[in-house]
Amino acid sequence: MRVYAYSDVGKVRPINEDSYYLPQPGERFCAVADGMGGHNAGEIASALAISTFSEAMRGARRLGSAAIHEAVLRANQAVYLESMRDDRKSGMGTTFTGLCSDKKTLYIAHVGDSRAYLVRNGAIMRVTMDHTLVEEMVMQGLITVREAKTHPKRNYITRALGTSETVDVDLIQLECRPGDALLLCTDGLSNCVDERRMLEAMTSGQDGERIVHSLVQAALDAGGHDNITAMAVFTEEDRR
Repeated sequence: MRVYAYSDVGKVRPINEDSYYLPQPGERFCAVADGMGGHNAGEIASALAISTFSEAMRGARRLGSAAIHEAVLRANQAVYLESMRDDRKSGMGTTFTGLCSDKKTLYIAHVGDSRAYLVRNGAIMRVTMDHTLVEEMVMQGLITVREAKTHPKRNYITRALGTSETVDVDLIQLECRPGDALLLCTDGLSNCVDERRMLEAMTSGQDGERIVHSLVQAALDAGGHDNITAMAVFTEEDRR
């Protein structure tokens, strides 16, 4: 598994509250997170979630659905306890999308509106569901997908790590096929870059570093209204 990531503060926000984890040699897991909260606490929440998750995954006896689920629950607990300990961090939280692989299966754990997309056979498909008010409204048929993109409450997140003592984690399991790739990203990318452009970048044949840089640049060119993080995951060790 080869993983590349790039993050940018964007053109509006004063600090970057996104965090991510790239696998170290021999590791087969990664994650992105987008923090929220006052007094720069969003930055703390996402970084704490990522560090707690990675530590738990390194200690897992076997990679799989149970391991990644437990790691995300530990991350939630760490952020929640820190928010309770320090009044300046009260109410902080973070989105979280993590992935691990045992070479045969991909396991994704998801909370919030940072997304995971699967690129397979020349097509792209979103595999996570946003935990947002507008996503729920779309699912209920109250608004259209197009209306959701400009809805005044489109940034209302209904589920995040650290905002309560417990959290429901979406778990997704995918068979790993030759040539598969995944894109993990925060909403600073998905709100500005459409799936057609994502697919073009992910299937361009460019080096992974250039792919993630080009995606972030596309979001900047579209306004860069939020922090932007793109992570490209190639399941094969060498795709050339």
